[in-house]
Amino acid sequence: MRFLIKKLLALAAFATPAFAEVKADSTDDFQRFSAVPILGYTEETQYQLGAMAIIFFRPDNEGGKATELDLSFYGTSRKQVTGSFSPKFYLLNDRISGSLELHYEDWVGNYFGRKNNPDIDDYRKFDRQTFYTKTLVKTNFGTKQWVPGFNYGLFLEFNHTNVEFNNYHYYGTTEEPQNTNGWRNGVGYHLSMDTRDNTNWARHGYLVQWGHYFYNKGMGDYSYTHQELDIRGYSEFIWNTSMAVGFLWQRVDGDAPFDKLAGSDGLKRFRGVEKNYFYGNQALFLQVEFRKKLFWRLAGDIFFEGGKTGDYFSDLMRNKWHRSLGFGGRFALNKKENLYARCELSWVDFKNVGMTMYVRDAF
Repeated sequence: MRFLIKKLLALAAFATPAFAEVKADSTDDFQRFSAVPILGYTEETQYQLGAMAIIFFRPDNEGGKATELDLSFYGTSRKQVTGSFSPKFYLLNDRISGSLELHYEDWVGNYFGRKNNPDIDDYRKFDRQTFYTKTLVKTNFGTKQWVPGFNYGLFLEFNHTNVEFNNYHYYGTTEEPQNTNGWRNGVGYHLSMDTRDNTNWARHGYLVQWGHYFYNKGMGDYSYTHQELDIRGYSEFIWNTSMAVGFLWQRVDGDAPFDKLAGSDGLKRFRGVEKNYFYGNQALFLQVEFRKKLFWRLAGDIFFEGGKTGDYFSDLMRNKWHRSLGFGGRFALNKKENLYARCELSWVDFKNVGMTMYVRDAF
């Protein structure tokens, strides 16, 4: 009960963004920026304290998508520090789009072992220092006239990570992973078909995207591939509620580090657990979520998620599902762009309560 009360108190702190600074142009209703404090609690971080700001740039054309610049920095009660600089851009009347993320973290995490059903009380603590640059640039040149909604693009990642397990005593049975430090640099291609009416909170349409990324020792210290099929559908539901359905399959082949394998991320795919709480060479996730605007800048959602992992396809099919049922509250950072910050509680495997705070929808 004490554990649950602590989470509910942290959930109450989510009201803090209601006092965020939100500015618009004095001559029209275009919102220039939004700034909110970060004050919350998650399974991986415990208590968080920091701030984030989002700067919006006017679209190239009337009705076009607004370019955004996300800035965030926060520290946690687990002595974790992270900061990021992340533009999301739409250029030439939305003919070119993409994102760029510069990210640094000094992180304390838990390693539960490479398995689908870990013991939540048996883990190895580690310290990780990571800096990475990740970008995805997409375009519809040559395809918009014939296949509206189709985009193709290029993915790049430069990542340097150092993980240290020896700073903590451990008396369990989980073995320390091998091959954790060094450069993880990759390049790949990305294909997508996107008919959504909005990229933040969609109420109509669908998104199908395929990514195939190659990491090679010629560029870094590891050789592996990452494949990902992501399918999402959106529709109207009763009482002016929107419904979102998601399917995600991931596969990793080669000598990938443990934190680059397929598995739960705790924020978007299977919320309420630590990142890579369960993982393997392959992962499968199913999600259903109902979202509803309430009043002023507030909204809410309820969701159900299932996920599992396995080293081979036969393992993946045979292994048991993890299940999660949850609900959350949302605060609009930009109503015109349907951009919301969310805070959600999850009942993981109907045994443990988890909490998640994030900007934008999970899927």
